[in-house]
Amino acid sequence: MTGKIKVRIMGMKDGLKEIDEVSLIRVISREYNLLIMEDYMPVIGEIDGNVTIVGSQGEYKLENINGYFSIRKNLFSLLIGGGFKCLEE
Repeated sequence: MTGKIKVRIMGMKDGLKEIDEVSLIRVISREYNLLIMEDYMPVIGEIDGNVTIVGSQGEYKLENINGYFSIRKNLFSLLIGGGFKCLEE
């Protein structure tokens, strides 16, 4: 199963990860469920839950995450929270 969505996942723990040829993304958050496919409308949102990415390389699951996402022109960007500390002067 190949698709034309490109995924960028950014987090403090693993840095930047890119996944190509994604056909669908499942976002299951506390407040909503989304199934994002090719040419999905532009959306910005907050995630408190799970994300599953399905593409030619198989399934990639992120569970119990907090973060923010955007989808625009078949580019899904996910910024995973946690691991950030405010440094006081």
